[in-house]
Amino acid sequence: MTTFLAPFRPLAQLRQRWRAFWSGRWLDAGRYSSNYRRMDRLYLLEDPWKLSSAREGARFRQTNAMIADIAPGCGTLLELGSGEGAQTAHLLQVSRHVTGIEVSPIAVGRARHAVTDAEFLIGPAEEAERLVGRRRFDLVTACELLYYTLDIETIVETMKALSPRILVTNYEKRAHMLAHHFVGPGWSRLEDIVVDGTRWRCHLWLDPQAA
Repeated sequence: MTTFLAPFRPLAQLRQRWRAFWSGRWLDAGRYSSNYRRMDRLYLLEDPWKLSSAREGARFRQTNAMIADIAPGCGTLLELGSGEGAQTAHLLQVSRHVTGIEVSPIAVGRARHAVTDAEFLIGPAEEAERLVGRRRFDLVTACELLYYTLDIETIVETMKALSPRILVTNYEKRAHMLAHHFVGPGWSRLEDIVVDGTRWRCHLWLDPQAA
């Protein structure tokens, strides 16, 4: 059996390298500019961010623990950048109803198949208010999203209009580019999420008027 499968191993390794090349190439460009068409093409690869990994699962669990403290008994949650639904499935453990917004139709198609208990809408985060209509949410999350978007300031203001609570998490190596967006009334820094030496910075916004 081992002898028979051996010739196929180089092919599997080649596929892994090809996948890593294209994912890494887009992520490199995404650090400084955004192109939503390229985002959709990235999802021609299933799970391009490797969100099904054990490390990401641990990150999701730590995020859930934060949400349980921030919005106990959360009824409605809006997830910006829901991708293929990997984190959405976890968010349903801490909120009765989750609505995900994702710019990639390919990703949304997979999410709807994988997480049937959630709602998924197609569009950019900048248009979240139009996509959800008059609805408002107990919490809005933007996890690992903002450095891939076109207009961060618009998204932040949109989140404030949609909920009295916002949770933002950013990969530490890119977080410095965004830090100036999370200052001022209502913003506070939470404890970092840390998994196997990888760190994510976390920011909470609470509506000062609601408080």
